[in-house]
Amino acid sequence: MKIVFGIDQSLKNTGVTVNVNNGEELFVHNIYTEKLPTNSHKRTVIRKQLSEIVESTIDEYGEVDYICLIERIRLRSQGFLNIDYIKSIGALNSIIVDVMVDYGIETFSVDTRAWKSAIVGTSKPKDNPYDLPPEKFPTIFWNIKHGRKSMIINYNVGRKKKGVIEKDGKRYTYDDDRSDSIAISFYGFLPKGMQKLETER
Repeated sequence: MKIVFGIDQSLKNTGVTVNVNNGEELFVHNIYTEKLPTNSHKRTVIRKQLSEIVESTIDEYGEVDYICLIERIRLRSQGFLNIDYIKSIGALNSIIVDVMVDYGIETFSVDTRAWKSAIVGTSKPKDNPYDLPPEKFPTIFWNIKHGRKSMIINYNVGRKKKGVIEKDGKRYTYDDDRSDSIAISFYGFLPKGMQKLETER
């Protein structure tokens, strides 16, 4: 048995998927930290909640083959070098690696384009009728197509309007962090020759 922790890390909303045996079971979590006052507070909460997820998984499944996959840091976004982003995500990645080391689990990173191309089938943005970010929609659509709509719906939208769908008297959006974490987790089950992973330490 193999279990992959797929993580789409962020200081606003970290998606964590526990993928058991290539989709036999999927457990999808949020670690929502956007409203916390400082990055230090956010990292503390992420460390605590991620530790709880890992520990409960190990308690349930015991000594099996575990790995963790995170999204690789993008050095440039839209052509710009964002030093503050690199620093903050680097610090967050260290937290994730340290949590996994506590449980004897190796962490690897995967480039965004690599997991999107291999799992979703494309890394290109796609316009959509829901006013969702075009770069996020292909993964959302991929999850819906594979029957995982309920795993990526977020009803906690408050008064938000952008990207919010109103249907049957309910208001919701699709959580792209949960959606991405699911796809990242499936990357860990590709044949070794198809994986482009880097060890994180």
